[in-house]
Amino acid sequence: MPVTVVNLKNEISNANGILFVTPEYNRSIPGVLKNIIDWGTRPYGKNSWANKATAIIGTSPGVIGTAVAQAHLRSILVAIDAIVMEHPEVYLVYKNELIDEHHNITNQDTKNFLQGFLDVFNNWVECHNSESIALKVMPKKS
Repeated sequence: MPVTVVNLKNEISNANGILFVTPEYNRSIPGVLKNIIDWGTRPYGKNSWANKATAIIGTSPGVIGTAVAQAHLRSILVAIDAIVMEHPEVYLVYKNELIDEHHNITNQDTKNFLQGFLDVFNNWVECHNSESIALKVMPKKS
């Protein structure tokens, strides 16, 4: 495997959770994102995404704000055994002046909404990792 792929797989494995932020390209995700996901599942039996807490957000100037790309990405992640947070969903419609030249969000309601999403995602990751640790320490009774 290329060194960059080994490094990527190690970063995925060491992360408590993964937040996917994607644009929408022709009603799907960018090819480079699909390539990263595919590399993370290789070689067979060494899927770095399995049981990883994940969430998806995206932005687009279109009125559906990456809804189709996110649905496609969600179906891919479920198929590779990632655990995808379902709610809240973020389909952010990008508008001029939403983000300033210093990469700050200029609208307070949008800022609050995104912070709320990140808070829920943080709780999702903590909960998922706590349950994973508990299951490893205390196996399920039959």
